[in-house]
Amino acid sequence: MLELLPGIGVVLPAGAGTLRFGATAEETAATLAAVPGSHLARQCMTLTRADYGQLRHAHDAWLCGVLFDHSWNTVATFGNLVVTVAAGGPDRADRLTLITVEADTPPDMPATHAVAWDGVDLFGHPAQDVATVLPGPTHPSSPTADDLTAPRLGLWLRRHPRPVDRWSRLTLLDTPTGWDRCCTGTFACAKGGDGFVGILR
Repeated sequence: MLELLPGIGVVLPAGAGTLRFGATAEETAATLAAVPGSHLARQCMTLTRADYGQLRHAHDAWLCGVLFDHSWNTVATFGNLVVTVAAGGPDRADRLTLITVEADTPPDMPATHAVAWDGVDLFGHPAQDVATVLPGPTHPSSPTADDLTAPRLGLWLRRHPRPVDRWSRLTLLDTPTGWDRCCTGTFACAKGGDGFVGILR
């Protein structure tokens, strides 16, 4: 089981230890490597803050998982759970502030490990059932309403396209994230953002 500890980090499966917000890249990599059989790899895309002319676009890319500092783009797998990590924004580039967990399975298959918050398996129940137990206010963070944020937890839940109605990806954030110069809140930029502006044409 992988357990979310909002404001603290996550407890990894199989006794791997706890990823704690505020840890350095070296401390985080050592924790992720602690379980025999876990697989460490580099992200295939490593856009950096320098690739973006405007801070809000860099923020959106970071939040969506396409902007990584080279010392932070580590991926670890635990069964069919994929864990990625990132440091904070411009003011916290040396400390862990973002953890993403994704079930790397077909959408109709359950995850091999529960992904739990407060005893609730976030990936194991229908999305709406999970949404009803999260502390409010909660709201979609995209026009498609295929995701949900719970700002009090620093939690962003996403899912595969319907008809499968289960969450399959989450991002847990520490606060502050270091993006407060451009953002009104954890999950939204004041002027809007698009992580591929200037990258894809």
